[in-house]
Formats: sequence, C-alpha cells, structure tokens
Amino acid sequence: MSICPHCGGNACYEQQVTEEVLTSFCFGCGYSTSTLMIEGSELAIRTLESSPELYRDLMFIDENKKVWFPSTVTLPNKGMVFLDGNSKENWKWAAVLSVEILEEEKSKFPKGQTTKMDMKNIKHFDKEDFMEALDAIQFFDVEVVDQE
Repeated sequence: MSICPHCGGNACYEQQVTEEVLTSFCFGCGYSTSTLMIEGSELAIRTLESSPELYRDLMFIDENKKVWFPSTVTLPNKGMVFLDGNSKENWKWAAVLSVEILEEEKSKFPKGQTTKMDMKNIKHFDKEDFMEALDAIQFFDVEVVDQE
C-alpha cells in the first residue's frame, strides 16, 4: 500500500505485474494507473480516446506524469461499480448487482451468457465512498486463489 497522489489516502494498492510494469489502484478514490500510463504514451492516448467523456474529464496526471483514470470494476456473476453522472461536478459512484438472464431474454445476449447487470436497482455512492460501492457488489468477499 502507498499514498495515493490523487486523493492523498493511504489505501493505494500497488502490484508489480512484471519487472517493468507496476499497477496502482486506490481503494480510497477509485482511481488507477500503471507505469505504462505515462502522459503522451500510446496507451494513455488510446485509453483517453476510448473512454467515456466523464472518465476523460475526471482523469488526473500526477507529478510523475502518470495518467490516472477512475476505475470501472466488473465482477462476473456479482456486479459492477462505475461512474454515473453528467459532468465533473455532478457524478457519483454507481453499483449494480448481477442477476440471472430470464429465459425469454436469452436471445438478446451472447450465447452462453447467464447473467446481466441489474440497472433497475442501481445504488449510488458519494465520490469519497468508492469502498462502500465495492462492498455493495461484494468485492471484498471474492475468494483469492493463490497463483503459485
């Protein structure tokens, strides 16, 4: 864990993915980056171009030129946390749970997909309540499997 340059909190989880790549994910503010997301890099530009407007508006560049974006967290068969709003000033974290796809709806979804996000029961959380939004989709109840 380290101090997040975006929110100043101490809940920024860092993971060394390879010798060259370090990822950072802040459980306090919901922002994430990696050593590959440097201002002006191809990855940062592609991410910026493919991100929704609200995510682009809320991106943050730290003193080391790392580009931080708000996260979207999807747990298959559990739920999703994402930004919901219409401007930098008017947004919240949103959490939706996953529900079974009804038999009569299955033709609308890719073959084999059994769940969908329940947008009818969306819950909103204040900007500083990212962890509560994660908790709403049972993020912290996920079993971690040792990769070794």
